[in-house]
Amino acid sequence: MNQTARRQRGPRVTGDIGETASGWNAPIDVPTHRLTDSSSRTVRLRRAIADLRAAGEEDRHAHEHLQGQVPSESVDLLPKSAHEAITRQMVTDLTADVAEVKTRVNAVLWLLAGAVAIDVVMRLAGVG
Repeated sequence: MNQTARRQRGPRVTGDIGETASGWNAPIDVPTHRLTDSSSRTVRLRRAIADLRAAGEEDRHAHEHLQGQVPSESVDLLPKSAHEAITRQMVTDLTADVAEVKTRVNAVLWLLAGAVAIDVVMRLAGVG
């Protein structure tokens, strides 16, 4: 088997394997209930994420301790005053308005590009 065919087939798997009809090697010792049980996969995924977050927190605190820094607190993003809340709402509304204008400008540009393309095709065809 040449290198290209080997790359297309994938890596060789050792252990209990079976060959499928298309020639791919598939492990045959994997229990099928494990592949379809979404609740156990969800629990394992959540546990893994929690472990990664805990490890990151430990690493961050250890890093700050080594540098002699005071451990940082989480950032509070709640508005402190009515003025700040109103300003945030105005910025959010402005963001939505800018997105709408951007969409309309893009539509006009596509319309213009389509008109130019149609004009070029009609001139090449000798119509008009």
